[in-house]
Amino acid sequence: MKGFRYLILLLSLFSGASSLAQNQIKADSIKKVIDKGILSPSQELEAYYWLSGFSSAADEKLTYGEELLRLAEKANSLEYRIKANCKIGIAHRFMGNLGRALEYLFKAADEAAGKEQFRNILAEDIYAEISTCYTQNEDYENALYYGSKAINILRRTNNRRQYLALMLLNTGYDYYLIGNYDSAMTYYNESEPILEKIGFDMGKAYIIGNRALIYWKQGNRDKAKEDLFQAIEMLKPIGDDYGMADYYNQLGNIYVEEGAEDEAFTYTLKGLKLAQNAGLKEQARDASYLLYKLSQKRGNLEEAIQYQTQHYAYKDSIQNLETTQRLGDMRTEYEVGLKQAEVDLLVEQQRNTRIIIITGGVLLAGFICLIIIVYSSFKAKKKLSIQLEAQNGELKDLNHTKDKFFSIISHDLRGPVNSLGGLITVCQMYLKDGNPKQITDLVDSMDDSVKGITRLLDTLLNWALQQRGHFPYVPEKLDLNVIVNGVIGMFEDTAAAKNIELVFDCDEPRYLHVDKNTTSTIFRNLISNAIKFTHLAGTVTISATPNPKNKFWLIQVSDNGVGMSEDKIKNLFELNETLSTAGTVGESGLGLGLQLVYEFTQMNNGSIEVESELGKGTTFTVKLPIQQS
Repeated sequence: MKGFRYLILLLSLFSGASSLAQNQIKADSIKKVIDKGILSPSQELEAYYWLSGFSSAADEKLTYGEELLRLAEKANSLEYRIKANCKIGIAHRFMGNLGRALEYLFKAADEAAGKEQFRNILAEDIYAEISTCYTQNEDYENALYYGSKAINILRRTNNRRQYLALMLLNTGYDYYLIGNYDSAMTYYNESEPILEKIGFDMGKAYIIGNRALIYWKQGNRDKAKEDLFQAIEMLKPIGDDYGMADYYNQLGNIYVEEGAEDEAFTYTLKGLKLAQNAGLKEQARDASYLLYKLSQKRGNLEEAIQYQTQHYAYKDSIQNLETTQRLGDMRTEYEVGLKQAEVDLLVEQQRNTRIIIITGGVLLAGFICLIIIVYSSFKAKKKLSIQLEAQNGELKDLNHTKDKFFSIISHDLRGPVNSLGGLITVCQMYLKDGNPKQITDLVDSMDDSVKGITRLLDTLLNWALQQRGHFPYVPEKLDLNVIVNGVIGMFEDTAAAKNIELVFDCDEPRYLHVDKNTTSTIFRNLISNAIKFTHLAGTVTISATPNPKNKFWLIQVSDNGVGMSEDKIKNLFELNETLSTAGTVGESGLGLGLQLVYEFTQMNNGSIEVESELGKGTTFTVKLPIQQS
């Protein structure tokens, strides 16, 4: 009877799940039930499903979703495998990893599509979340497309009206974002009576808050502020940090329009703190940008640069060229997959019909003809398959190389472009304060930065044009000092922004026998990483010594930054975006740089080693061949 009572408790917790609220109290209660160890396998699956939904922290959502997926695979449960992939996708969306989020969501959609028993999951969870991911990436066309797919399914379902109400609410917000306020109001008006009927307080709060934004855009700021405050107060008991952070940011924007900069700063800072505590990168990005503009108006240069750097870090981690292209391609892949499934079904039906017709004739003649047709078809398909497989391999190699070149260009240009943005901000501040001497110096620095970016872009593009399905490797005699000094010049402004000293001993030439482009990429990544993970006022040192047999230069790039654990070092040279770590002031990365360093070092007949200690710093030692005279 004790186990039965715990089951009743668990089911009572689930009875409020239709609200879809992030309820940490319920999550904690479910964890206690799981820890008792008295649940059956099927009950444990259900518990982890709701635990992932109720948990308010994004990392906890991911942990419980991954455990649900493991249990579903063990139980061979298609239903919970679909639900687990959806929950993992939701967790990645909360963490700002939109590419990873859509990978799991489209995987869930592939398995649920065309199966009547999963129609509700497809509409209520999967399509709704896919739409939200595209909204966060500002791709409103795809967001409205999947929102409409969900709504069309939900309109035909009379017994689950709460999900229709939520989808109408989200789609109305997408129309608001593209400036179609009449359509937004239409969707809000259809959603509101459903939410009133089911008593869904969080949904009603979002209706009030979202309408307030339309009042603001229509010029009624007083009504907008009144309703935003009301929506925030309704969300506080629920603990919905997502909505409160967004509405605080919107209040900041309204107060900016009214010229009330102190109130704007106060409410925007509240939104930033909520977003950071809950791991909401989108809201943190928007709040950081508004705080940067407000600090700039106040004349607080140091604070403005800090918020601007933070804004770039959040923006880059959510939306960059590679991510945008990746998200756009995912819809195409999914839609093509659905169409291909239909084509495969038609082809299968045609083949079965042909077999029935043939077997309906004279048995002996039909049997002989069938053998001839099957044999001929087999030979032709086999030949065609070999040709297609060879072509497919070539296309994959070309595409892989192309993707890596684009990633290198994006990775290597990020630092110089961000430095240029910082210089422009400082120049604007000096212009406002009327300091022509400082402006002249900054303009010279900006000119050098632009020329450096142009040279780097020309080099990378010329390098990319030389490739034919593989990376060009043209070893020649090169002076290490020239390569390293060129890279240091590229990152001087970035280092100066963090007050980091770059130290390099270059008293005599050091000649290498290496490829120029790949070797430059090696040191760009190592020095960029050293700056990224070194604290303010730190030191990055580059040194070179020959090995005892005078066949290799041992080049060391050392910093006194945050250091790394042994577990981190084990997988350091693998391409894995989940291992990408933010820098000391929030700088982001693609998780790509050190993989390129490792591959290009191997390409140049060298090797790389790393030594690191948490809190004390890291040293990378690159071994490259000496140019023999």
